[in-house]
Amino acid sequence: MRVTSQMVTRQFNQNIQRNNQEIYSLQQQISSGKKYEKISDNPLEAMKGMSHRTSLAQIEQYQKNAQDGMDRLTAVDDALGNVTNVMQRIRELTVQASNDTNHESDKQTISIEIRALSDQLETIANTTFNGRYLFSGMDQETAPMKNGVLQNVGQSAMNLDIGKGVTVNVNVSAGSVFGYQTDGRNLFETIGNLAQTLENGQNPGDLLNVLDQQMNNVSTQHTIIGTNHNLLELASNKLDQANFLNAKILTETEGTDIAKAYMELSSHETALQASLASGARIMQQTLVDFLR
Repeated sequence: MRVTSQMVTRQFNQNIQRNNQEIYSLQQQISSGKKYEKISDNPLEAMKGMSHRTSLAQIEQYQKNAQDGMDRLTAVDDALGNVTNVMQRIRELTVQASNDTNHESDKQTISIEIRALSDQLETIANTTFNGRYLFSGMDQETAPMKNGVLQNVGQSAMNLDIGKGVTVNVNVSAGSVFGYQTDGRNLFETIGNLAQTLENGQNPGDLLNVLDQQMNNVSTQHTIIGTNHNLLELASNKLDQANFLNAKILTETEGTDIAKAYMELSSHETALQASLASGARIMQQTLVDFLR
């Protein structure tokens, strides 16, 4: 086959163009940090990247749910701790009032303090978290206590998704804490009965067992909260690991290997310089060179 000057020139231009394209592509990869600009540049890798991005988005939502759940349960834990402290004080006063050496006035004084402590419990029952009632569950706009009466709120579970098919309940209803029944009375009614017993001048010793049952229930609810908080904390740690691994895989899928890209860029630049130098020598040929 006869190789003409026009063929040489055309091939030379094609090689130069190809080299320039490679250099441009590598420069884009280095500057953007991504292996490709468009899905069409590498459809297979792009699909893998999209899949990892979807997984990352899901994991991030699970992480947010887990953190929200832990924050809420921490608030519940603090509130239940306050309930326990108040109940312990009420029990101490009940034991004190059970002493037969107490006078009528002593029992009246103790009764006043017990009613004040009951008011504290009402305030705790209406504790808010992020502007919403903590013990009202899904009925977060409804106060658990209204005019001294316990409302029927927060009975449904408040489940948060922390993984595929994995949920944790972050709700403790007012009913399960303050509505727990002993001898047919809820917590507030039990305390009210205790105060009334003292105001009647009677010995409240027989009510100690009822108080203990109420305190045991609060302790049980506290344990449930602690268990669920630990589950969320464990899930959060696993989600952090999953997030790190998915982010790493995504970087490997879409991200540019900078060191490798620089080496390839240097190689193409060297080849381009060599092509240009070679082309310059070829293009210097004149008509006399072809007539020889």
